[in-house]
Amino acid sequence: MKVLVGKIVKPQGLKGELKIYPQDTNLDIYKNIKNVYIENDINSVKILHKSLRMGFVYLLLQGISNRDIAEKYRNKKVYVDDSEIVLSENTYYTDKLLNMEVVDTTGKYVGIIVDIESYGAADVLTILQEDKREYKIPFLTSIVINISENNVIIDKKKYDEAKICE
Repeated sequence: MKVLVGKIVKPQGLKGELKIYPQDTNLDIYKNIKNVYIENDINSVKILHKSLRMGFVYLLLQGISNRDIAEKYRNKKVYVDDSEIVLSENTYYTDKLLNMEVVDTTGKYVGIIVDIESYGAADVLTILQEDKREYKIPFLTSIVINISENNVIIDKKKYDEAKICE
C-alpha cells in the first residue's frame, strides 16, 4: 500500500533537489526510505540523497537533475510503500484512519473521520456526524481511547467538551 508522506513545496537549488512539506511532524520515518512515488507516477523513484532540515525533507531523486525538471513536480504529493516505514507504538497511517467509524465507549455511533490535519502539538480529527455537521477534535489519547481494525473509540464526555463545530 502507498502511504502519503508529504507534498513537494518547490525545487531547492540548481541540482534538482526537492523541498518536501512532510505529512507528519515525526521526520524519523524518512530515515530508512529508499524510494518514493510522486503523484500520478506508476513507478517509484530512487532517492539519491536526503536531508532533514528545519521541519522539511529535502530529496534528490534519480532522473531529476536540474531545477527545470524539478519545477515540474511542484505541489505534487509524495508517497512511499508502507513496507519502508517502521511505525512506533500509537502511530497510525492517516489514510487508514480516514473514513473509519467513530463510536463512543458505550458503542453509540458518533460519525466518520473525514479529515486529519497536523498542527504540531496534536493532530486534529474532523468527524462528520449523521446530521451532516462536522466537528473537529484533537487526536489525543485522553479523547481517543482505542483504535481497532473497524473503528475508533472515543470518550464521549471528553469528546463533547473538546469538539469545535465547523
